[in-house]
Amino acid sequence: MSQTVGTRSSEDTTPLAIAPVETREELLYLLARASELEHDLACAYLYAGYSIKTSLDEGDLTSAELATVRTWKRKLAGVAVEEMLHLSQVSNILTAVGGAPHFARPNFPLPASAFPFGIPISLEPLSQDLIGRFVCYEMPEQGVLTPERMAEYEELRRRSVSVDADQLEAIRQQNAIEPFDIDFRTVGEFYHKVESAFRRIPASRLFIGDPAVQANPNYLDLTRELVQVVDVASACAAIEMIVEQGESPTSEHPDAHFVVFDSIRREYDALFLKAKEEGRRFDPFRPLLSNPSTRGVGVVSGTNRITDPVAQELAALFNSAYGLMLMMLARFFAHGGENEDEMRLLARGTLRIMASGLRPLGESLAKTPAGPQYPGKSAGPSFGFTRYLDLLVHKNAAWIFFLERLYDLATRLTRLGEETSLPQEVQEAAAAFESVAEHLTPFIPAQFSMIVRSDADERKARTTIRPEVDGPYIVRNLREFTNSKGETLAVRPIVALCRCGGSNLKPYCDGSHARIGFSSAKSPDRTPDRPDTYVADEITVLDNRGTCCHFGNCTDRLPQVFHHEGEPFVTPTGAGADAIIDIVRACPSGALGFIREGVAYEGEERDAEIYVAENASYYVRGGIELEGEPMNKEALREHYALCRCGHSKNKPFCDGSHWYAGFRDEDN
Repeated sequence: MSQTVGTRSSEDTTPLAIAPVETREELLYLLARASELEHDLACAYLYAGYSIKTSLDEGDLTSAELATVRTWKRKLAGVAVEEMLHLSQVSNILTAVGGAPHFARPNFPLPASAFPFGIPISLEPLSQDLIGRFVCYEMPEQGVLTPERMAEYEELRRRSVSVDADQLEAIRQQNAIEPFDIDFRTVGEFYHKVESAFRRIPASRLFIGDPAVQANPNYLDLTRELVQVVDVASACAAIEMIVEQGESPTSEHPDAHFVVFDSIRREYDALFLKAKEEGRRFDPFRPLLSNPSTRGVGVVSGTNRITDPVAQELAALFNSAYGLMLMMLARFFAHGGENEDEMRLLARGTLRIMASGLRPLGESLAKTPAGPQYPGKSAGPSFGFTRYLDLLVHKNAAWIFFLERLYDLATRLTRLGEETSLPQEVQEAAAAFESVAEHLTPFIPAQFSMIVRSDADERKARTTIRPEVDGPYIVRNLREFTNSKGETLAVRPIVALCRCGGSNLKPYCDGSHARIGFSSAKSPDRTPDRPDTYVADEITVLDNRGTCCHFGNCTDRLPQVFHHEGEPFVTPTGAGADAIIDIVRACPSGALGFIREGVAYEGEERDAEIYVAENASYYVRGGIELEGEPMNKEALREHYALCRCGHSKNKPFCDGSHWYAGFRDEDN
């Protein structure tokens, strides 16, 4: 028998028939979708919570209003924790019926068609509209509320549901691509469809998973309500717990998510009207970006790329910590070989990362400028999901990986917090990761734990340059930064250097690349990447014209060897070997090299430095690693020249185009 569902609005009078689940395949599919939904909602609620102000110093709040909105923050955090409980509960159900925990999900934003309730899911600062959307996410299924009360929410639902297609049409479109029919429109209906499987499929055939590998509530301190699923009764109890915590505004569940969000909605409306009557502004929310994104996460339509280098680094570290938490959680739910102490440590370490690592990092990002393209906006965490976030199935490798990531996060956050003006919560998070790492260390062979710690310290100190696509150079851990006037320029742990030529703060980026539409692509008519060899008795001269920045030192100072015009470019017998070597060593681009007595020149022995040449390129010295960009054939890695005028045909390397473009930088 199919369950007939009543109508959902005055315009939508077509009933849906919810068909029971008859196969394990469909049940596993639905449980994976349930995992994604709980995960998505938890992130959306956390993000909204980070946007709530916590201090009178943030403005536009009275003391009484601040006390109220801080309770909203606590309530949102509580709901997000319960969504994680629901994710854990679904994982236990999956394990019980032969599946595996499912923590993957799409990156934000999710379109209205992602789930049958027809409402997009995104990362946004809290607002009146978003509060209404949250209410609609958790709207009870037909029959829970009286018709009179349901009528109160019709206008709210109409505003929240996507206007580009009605729900039934969206469901029909989904059914054209999904492996199983979608015939539900609320979260409650969704879970009751899942529950139907336990009523229809014989228990003797359905429960094939080992109960011993499920998450034990004695280890996972999310709440005491986590249910181990071993039979039909416990499976149904677990499902009802999820539905009741979310959508059942009854006397038994006065803190159901629907009630929490509806109470916040009503309180917001009342405070907004009161402030308006008193002629003042009521603004309890921080101006976070909607759907921020960072490097390392696939491009999704509707995202806003964080461009401030410090905010981008912090957001990337948040994602790294978030990914680590998920991998540890997956290991906890699909463990193999861990003893009781190790299981307890995995569970508590995961929750410590969530509460004492992600929370303060999220709060810090909510107070950190997003970049010059977004005046007045803060960054916010992107909860970016990358491809490597998989279950680590081998115990020793998994635990060593966890330790590596924890120490790396702790060291990078410590230095970032010490040498920037980021909020103090960054140090709180660093301390939490260090603490979790120290608790893991005794369970890992000593030789690995010592190597892991020293490697993390070394990575923390290494200087690197990463050219952003159509954006600036992101430089980390630079110690020496000078210009043609002999000045020492300011550096931070992470600094963005202009490479479009348009910044008003040269050599630093001010976001002009976005305004002028800068492209970092190489030109197809650039000088070819071609290494040439010129042999003489005493010395062999190496050259690659495709690497040359046309500084002119070689042709001006030793024209009998290096020629302005004609071929060949080099006459290796035109001067003594020592004179040629002096010229090669002074080449800023790394285009020139030599071999003498069978030994190839590999560059100088010097500290890492970037020198801002007068009206020309950045001269990079000391073997600074250039991330994400291949060097030309046989080009030296110890020193090279990077374009800063924006006109090079061989970006990111300088090709002398600054001369023809008339590039000027009077300050450097």
